[in-house]
Order: sequence, then structure tokens, then C-alpha cells
Amino acid sequence: MNIDFNKNDSQVGTLTVNIAKSDYIDQFDEEIRKQRKNAHLKGFRKGKTPVGYVKKLYGDQVLANLVNDKAVSSIYDYLKENKIDTILDPILAENQDIQEMSYKNLKDFTFTFEVALSPEFEIGGITASDEFTRYNVLPSDKELKDNLERVAEQLGENITIKEDIQEKDIITLMADVMLTDEEGLTEPIEAEIKVLISDTTAAFQEMALKSKLNDEMTVKMSDLEAKDEAFVRKYYLKLEADDLRSFDDEIKASITNVERMQPMEVGEALYKKMFPQDDLKTEEEVLTRLREQATEEHLSMSSNVLYRSVMEQMMENTQIEMPDDFLMQWAKRAQVLKEGADEAKFLDYLKNDIKWNLIKGKLIKKYEIKVDEEEIYDRAKEQVKGYFGYKVTNDDPYIDMIAKNLMDDKEQRTKLWDETVTLKMYKAVEADLNIVIEEKTVEDFYKIVEEINKKQKD
Repeated sequence: MNIDFNKNDSQVGTLTVNIAKSDYIDQFDEEIRKQRKNAHLKGFRKGKTPVGYVKKLYGDQVLANLVNDKAVSSIYDYLKENKIDTILDPILAENQDIQEMSYKNLKDFTFTFEVALSPEFEIGGITASDEFTRYNVLPSDKELKDNLERVAEQLGENITIKEDIQEKDIITLMADVMLTDEEGLTEPIEAEIKVLISDTTAAFQEMALKSKLNDEMTVKMSDLEAKDEAFVRKYYLKLEADDLRSFDDEIKASITNVERMQPMEVGEALYKKMFPQDDLKTEEEVLTRLREQATEEHLSMSSNVLYRSVMEQMMENTQIEMPDDFLMQWAKRAQVLKEGADEAKFLDYLKNDIKWNLIKGKLIKKYEIKVDEEEIYDRAKEQVKGYFGYKVTNDDPYIDMIAKNLMDDKEQRTKLWDETVTLKMYKAVEADLNIVIEEKTVEDFYKIVEEINKKQKD
């Protein structure tokens, strides 16, 4: 097998792959033998099908798969061995002739691929003269008190309420609903409908807040949460998608249960549940720990704001030339450009995505950023803990189980790896930045974050 590489220009190169018959004939014969051994065709005992018949059935497909795989794997090997950095995957050259592949005519093949070469560039926007702001966010006493009350609610328990229904209560309505098919046959079913009162319509809230356990009321199901018939069928009546029987939207329902989240009493039992590894006795001690946690959370958010600013500065001040024609050809071949999409907007999006990955790659190489399994696993656990708040502890086995499941998912693991590498990269870059510290209250800082999010959406 022979491969020739030529630079068309500084941005695109051409790889010509010559595959001789001798490069694949042995593998072709071996694959045909495997097909013959496994073939179980009518009129022949398994493994006794004539070779000629097996070639007639599978020969062309075996040949095409074998030659194409050799062509693709050889160019990736060539690029790696010759340290040729590229962006995106190689594509067949536009002038590449369609080659007939037939087991009856085993011959030499030639393929021509085009590759987009990684451009040379310098990262701008992070020189010694570039100044960045890190916000030091000071948690207020009110924020800490609110956090304590919120945790008390999170760690509370549901209790049944008989009277004095409130907005945050969950009520259960039971009603008999008559289903009627197109022939007029009827079937009564019992519907159990649970709703959070604060999520219901104003009209239903007014009615519910005047009621109590075991009261009856006449309501329209579609008016409970202002949902359409499809929602009522699926979630209220639990009907299958193909069950088209009709029903009366208006029902006479009984309030069979009212649940309310009863917060834990603020005291030692709550403190122990919040911080099981500590022996905290007073509210002052707990508020001190909450202040530490809030400061850490704010530091993380402040870092995100700083890193966002650094990324935008680098993107704006780094110039990278890219082969637009190649990118569009690649997008069409890879079918990532949807039919009818605005090509100019898509090209801008693609170039920005590639640009950021090139910048990131260069910084990762510069700072020699590496991560190990333990670091990725720790990030997975932190992500899972964020789902549950104070309902789990650091040593909760449930956290470990879910984190391991994330690590076993290839897509999730890749995402966790990328997040871990990127965060380490930002921290390394931060050490070389000219940073000014600016103190902000929580309220003012959240306004800054809101403005950033709004700008990002626009």
C-alpha cells in the first residue's frame, strides 16, 4: 500500500491512497471462508455452501467493506505517524471517481482524500496587559437564613392535611369517569388525579383553597392545569395512546388526600442531618458552615464568570484562517447541515466551534493538562450531589452508584472528561492572568450573571 501527501495550500492537503490487490487478497479470501463457514442457506448443509455461490452472494459487499476500511484506516495511520494535525475528518475529493468493486474483477484501487490542516496561530487576549475581573461575592445574613429554611423544607416529610388547604399542598382527586367507544359501549374507570395547587389555574385554586379533605367538587379536567385533551388522556386518565374512547371533561371529584411538606424543626436533629460528620449544636455554628458553603458556591460561580470572560476575550482576539469550502463540503457529506438551513449562519457556528476547540487544544498542550480516572470520577460525584442538595452526604453509597453509572455511559464519560480537562486548563491559564478582585453583594452579582445569560441567549 502506498500513500502520497500533497499540500494544496496552507489550509487543505490531499492524500492519495493506492491499494494493490496484494494488499487485501488474503483478507478477502479469509473473509469469504468465514462467510462460507457460517452460511446456512437453503439446499446446502451449514458450512458446505460452494465457495463460488458464497462469493456471488457476499463477494461484492465483502470487497467493498474491506477496501474502504483499509483506505480509511491507512490515512488515519499516515496522519498520526507523520504528525500531520487536521481538523474534522478527511473527505473524498470531489473529483474522486466512483470505483466499481466486483469480486469477479479483483484489482488495484486508488482513493483521493482531502484533509483540512490545523492552522498555525497565536492566542490573543490573554497577554500581561489584558485585565480581568474576579468577583468576590459576600454572602449576606439573609441569604444564609433563607438557605437554612430551604434545607429544613428539603429534609422535611409529607404530612396529611384535613383542613386549611394551602398553595404549596398537593391534593389527590378521585372521580368516576365513563369512557364511551364509537359503538356506544361504555366502561366506567376510576381516575386518580394529583396536582400541586400552585400549578393549577386561578379558578381552580380559588375553589381548592376554600375546600378541605373529603369535600366534593365539580370541575373540568382540562381546567385543572389548563392542559389539552392529549394531556388529560395520558396523565389524568392513564389511557394508552391508541385508546380513542370519548369521555365527559366535567367530573364530580372527591378530595381524598392533601399532602404538605412539613419542614424539619430548626434544631440539633436538622443540623445532624445537614452535617452528619460534624457535631454542630447551635444555629450560629450551622450558619458559619453555611457561610463557608455559600462562599465556595459563589467562588465557583465567580470562576465561571471569569472563565467566560477569558474565553470571549480569546475568541475575539485570536485570528484563525479556515478553509470555508472544505468545511461546507464536510458538513454536507457528514449530514450535519440540515436541508434548508441558513448556510452562512451554520458556517459561522461551525467555525466558532472549531476555533474554540483549536484554542483549547493549544492551551491544554501548553500547560500539559492531564486528568486521571479519579478526577473524572470525583466530578461525576459532584454532579450527582448537585441533583440532591442536602438529601445526600459525601459518603452516601447512592452517590457512588449513580456516579459509576455515569462513568459507564460513553457519552456522559466523554462529557465529564472534557469538563474536567477544561476546568484544569482554565485554572492553569488563570495563574498567568492579570486579575483584579472586586467585591459584590449576592444581589449585585446575580444581576451580573443574569446580564451574561441574557447576552448569551441574544
